Amino acid sequence: MMALFYRSIPRIVAAISITAAGGLAAGTPAAAHSGQCARRQVTVTLTAEREAPRYRIMTWLCTPKRPTPVVQVLMSGFTYDHHYWTVASPGRRSYVQSALAAGHAVLYIDRIGVGGSDRPPADAVNADTEAHVAHQLVQRLRKDRYRTVVAVGHSYGSLIWAAESYRYDDVDALVLSGYLHGTHVPTQLLIRAHLQQAEGSPPGYLTQAPNFRRRAYLHPPGVTGQMTELDERLRTTGTTGELTSLKNLADPTYTGRIRRPVLLQIGVQDLLFCNPLTGLPCGSPADLCHREKALYPRAPLSATVQRDTGHSILLHRSAQSATATALAWIDHTVRRAPHPRAVLDCR
Repeated sequence: MMALFYRSIPRIVAAISITAAGGLAAGTPAAAHSGQCARRQVTVTLTAEREAPRYRIMTWLCTPKRPTPVVQVLMSGFTYDHHYWTVASPGRRSYVQSALAAGHAVLYIDRIGVGGSDRPPADAVNADTEAHVAHQLVQRLRKDRYRTVVAVGHSYGSLIWAAESYRYDDVDALVLSGYLHGTHVPTQLLIRAHLQQAEGSPPGYLTQAPNFRRRAYLHPPGVTGQMTELDERLRTTGTTGELTSLKNLADPTYTGRIRRPVLLQIGVQDLLFCNPLTGLPCGSPADLCHREKALYPRAPLSATVQRDTGHSILLHRSAQSATATALAWIDHTVRRAPHPRAVLDCR
């Protein structure tokens, strides 16, 4: 199935892991699970215009040993690159490793503007143009004979998938983690106040002030000191265009037209979206259903929560549980596997 999307010789690519001694080490997402990953730069445009500039993005397509018609496409959040999906630690697989072990094919990327991908003008990189990029990736996978494409996003990456589904309606299911419509405004303003121009990057490419991420994205009791340090070291950039898109998180325009099954996944201690004292409860899947069901009027909506977990779910101790729940829901939705206990279908 990789013939059309990846014509280059496959390369096994490294995942970031934390050693038992607390240092960083390279692992291979596929090698331990009889799969293979191929890395390639793919050319895309930000708009559908015939003369639109072409940019390169870095992509990795990982396939399990046994062929599958189902592929997940992973989209990271603001100031994160592909490493969000490949972080592992002793005794804990990364999301990519877990997906491969479960027999899922996975495409993960450095979004346009981060990591090994090109950096267009900052204002041109926003949720709508990145949705067009995602659409191009989906269409290439369809040509590669993948019959089922599951969109998996975190935070801003979930917003991209909502925009993509709104405009193109070409994925079969969506896992939207770290993404709800109602935000805790003081936390949102605090995050914006700690953004600064990224050193060595083009104008309008921003990053967080040093050592700020732990305050906004992590729940200290639920994360190790090593993972907190790693999160800081993996800090990358976001653009002014993306920041403008993030102002519209409360706008239900995108989600109002989604017709495919959606799983919402949130950390109970997510400071950006959760604060029961201000009318933003996240303590149970029922809370998410109550808050979000009306904003997805056409989609079969389900919800799950992770306790002792902040915004960046996969950096917490609960990451393995969160990953298992997402994979079980995907199997239930596209392969008719049993319904996962941790998930509530919103009625």
